[in-house]
Amino acid sequence: MALKLITFDLDNTLWHTDPVIARAENVQWQAITQRCPTASAHFTTDSLQQLKRHVVQQHPALRHKLSLLRIEYIFQILTECGMNPTQAREQSQQVFSEFLAARNKVELFPDALEVLNELKKKYHVIALSNGNANLTSIGIDHLFHAHYHAENVARPKPAEDMFLAALKYAKVKAHESCHIGDHPEQDIEAARKLGFKTVWANILNQDWPNSVSKADADITHLDQLIRSITSFHSE
Repeated sequence: MALKLITFDLDNTLWHTDPVIARAENVQWQAITQRCPTASAHFTTDSLQQLKRHVVQQHPALRHKLSLLRIEYIFQILTECGMNPTQAREQSQQVFSEFLAARNKVELFPDALEVLNELKKKYHVIALSNGNANLTSIGIDHLFHAHYHAENVARPKPAEDMFLAALKYAKVKAHESCHIGDHPEQDIEAARKLGFKTVWANILNQDWPNSVSKADADITHLDQLIRSITSFHSE
């Protein structure tokens, strides 16, 4: 079997996402309180979580559109603090821009750049992510042929939309493709159902759920990936 397409998840596959989001959330809150100093007195951690849930309930169509959902959440914080809606709309965009800049300051896992460079010489390489990372801002867009995410396809993983978009772009069949990701259901099980080869990127040393069949290969360091992909060619 000759592979022609390699698809990658991003968050927790090429970098550790939790500390990135935590820092970006702090940047976002600082930006909010600069514009609306009463926010610290108006909200608690619990009430902010409650507001976030309320926004999701109000706007179910935005559940997987993370950028638009966050902008709406920021807007509602600002209006609840007394900012007029017109100003709040403008300021929520600015606050989100500060969040997004921090969200895209990631530290790639060791060997990520080397592996991506090597893979792009031989395959179509496409990113498939439920998050809102921006490859251009991160500085690795040149290592991918395309990027499909929850805001430019109809449905996020584990739905098939991103995978089918990648197959269409590369003009290949699923059995000619391999998906690498950290999430057992959203990445591995979803890709396998379509006929992709799968590699579980267990860089963060997670436990595999008993309810999900194992990936075709698993790695704990990205420097093991080339060997795993090469092994599929001999099957």
